[in-house]
Amino acid sequence: MLKPYFSKLVIRDKLLVMQLAVLAVAMLIVFIISVAYQYLSYQRELMQDLNAQMTLIEDNVGSAIAFEDSKAAAETLQSLSINRSIDQAYIVLKNQTQFAGYYAGNHQYRNDKAVKAITQRKSGIHLNRPIMVNGQQLATLYVDANFDKVNARIQVFAFALFFAVTFATFFARAMSKRLNRVLTEPILYLESLVTNITKFHNYKQRSNIHSADEIGALSEGINSMLDNIKMRDDKLVEELKHRIVVEKKLDQLAYVDSQTKLPNRHAFTEYLNKCTGEHQACFYLLMLDLDFFKVVNDTHGHEAGDQLLTQCGQRLRRILNGDDTVFRIGGDEFAIVIKAVNVIYDVEKICHRIIHSISQKFMIDGQEVHIGTSIGIAQFTSGCSESNLIKYADVAMYWAKSAGKNTFKFYSEEVEQANYHHQKLTTDLQTALKLNQFELYYQPIVNVQTSAIEGFEALLRWHHPKEGMISPFVFIPIAENTGAITTIGTWVIQQAIAQIKVWQEQFDQHLFMNINISARQFFDKRVVDIVRKALSDSDVNPNTIHIELTESVLMEDVEKAVGILKQLRALGAGISIDDFGTGHSSMSYLKQFPVDTIKIDKSFVRGLPTDSVDTAIVEAIFALAKSLRFDVVAEGVESKQQLDCLKLNKCTKVQGYLFSEPVPAQTIETYLAHSSKLSYQ
Repeated sequence: MLKPYFSKLVIRDKLLVMQLAVLAVAMLIVFIISVAYQYLSYQRELMQDLNAQMTLIEDNVGSAIAFEDSKAAAETLQSLSINRSIDQAYIVLKNQTQFAGYYAGNHQYRNDKAVKAITQRKSGIHLNRPIMVNGQQLATLYVDANFDKVNARIQVFAFALFFAVTFATFFARAMSKRLNRVLTEPILYLESLVTNITKFHNYKQRSNIHSADEIGALSEGINSMLDNIKMRDDKLVEELKHRIVVEKKLDQLAYVDSQTKLPNRHAFTEYLNKCTGEHQACFYLLMLDLDFFKVVNDTHGHEAGDQLLTQCGQRLRRILNGDDTVFRIGGDEFAIVIKAVNVIYDVEKICHRIIHSISQKFMIDGQEVHIGTSIGIAQFTSGCSESNLIKYADVAMYWAKSAGKNTFKFYSEEVEQANYHHQKLTTDLQTALKLNQFELYYQPIVNVQTSAIEGFEALLRWHHPKEGMISPFVFIPIAENTGAITTIGTWVIQQAIAQIKVWQEQFDQHLFMNINISARQFFDKRVVDIVRKALSDSDVNPNTIHIELTESVLMEDVEKAVGILKQLRALGAGISIDDFGTGHSSMSYLKQFPVDTIKIDKSFVRGLPTDSVDTAIVEAIFALAKSLRFDVVAEGVESKQQLDCLKLNKCTKVQGYLFSEPVPAQTIETYLAHSSKLSYQ
């Protein structure tokens, strides 16, 4: 019941209450013991006094009893009246008759036969003693006494003692209250200090108590704790500052590309997600891929490539306005989000500006570098997800690259259908070889002067069971991307070499075969072994096998390409550069390649002889071939006028529809069986 009240008291009052409680209990015990002891002492004094008086009566009353003088005995008993504690006294003879008596106040005679030596009663005591004369008991003396005097004395003593105890208690309370301050004031000071620190978080405050007792130790502990807290607080402040700096750096690393200082892929994803989530009325996503960046990177080194990326980022920033954002999303790929346009024409203008800007020369370590960019464009429409928008722009960019690079394409339903068709062909392509759907067609390479067939170019065709004949321009890129080109290319090499061996044995041992090898297969480490095995299996003369490669294939990795070409030449095979003039090779690279034949691309032959530019290019190619001692084959010859122009430039070999389109092996055998010469178509 008192516990809740006691728990609310301050420590000073709690200490005082406990001290007073202990003092009160101690004083009560002292009071009880003192009063009890004094009471027993007073009783003992009374008994001693009564015994002394009874002895005097016994000595003086014996003769009176002997002479039966009751009056004298009564007078002797009357002397007891001086003791107010005695109520009555009487003498009883042996025959139990009272001989004499003394009565104080209203006490009457009593004949108490059954008495003991001492009998204590509630109101007093009863004493008896035998009266002896000459060794013979004549009677018995009885005395009854009260405790009135004892009680009166003990009351006075108890009152005095109570007053003394009460005074001592109040005095002790006053002293304790003062003395307790010595103990409680430091505690209250420490409590106030801790409260103030907790409230205002001022950890610079310290306790000034330095005593040698437990409170001093507590004070020292608090100061030590405050030192540790302040030290940790200072450390936390420093760590917080450091963390802020680190977070800024991490944020920059997380959202900014370290090379170009443009927002990176992570920033692009969040920004695009925000734009699609806000349901912008109209914005466009442009995906850019730099054309021929790998050539620069491989030729001039990675540092040059990094500088090129930085300069590209700077040019893109200058082209865009404040509402548009450019990101570098990895490698040589950039993304641009264009908001402030309403019509496709505006986007086209921006794309033209981008292509024009990127097409301008770059100065890298004092050297001119030229690249291009292919751009895919997708428009955000309601319901279009972020991932689909990126996919659409990527698809459009792929179409831009397929269209000849350094251009741009918009995503459309046509692209979507083409993409579906592309996926279907990709799936079908995986089983086409097993199902014998591939066939080699051959286009004759003809001697200009005699019109005689000197060799062939093997061209792959795909007979699709549902779509019919599929152009290699469609399925070869798919095979390149999926990796199926290696398996298909191996089959082409084996089939073409085996076929020319058959024709050499049947018709002319000098017939040769040109075999196209794709970029992916050319850089496959097994390509030389594949050609070697095919030559060995067919036991064909290696000099009659020519490997055709485009300029763009050779320029992908010049150093590696030179190594592979040398290995192929070591087998005895010839090397032809196909579509010569359309790539980006220079004279310095051309000198490195162990090439023996160049094939003029049909785009230059098509303008002969009317187009002066094409004519000049063809003449330059022939002059170059002559100086480097290369054989020349002109592709795409379709008219007598083109042939005559080529004859004027001393061209020795041509191929084209003027003589024959690519045809199956059976048709070639018909040509060879009837005549080795072809007439104009």
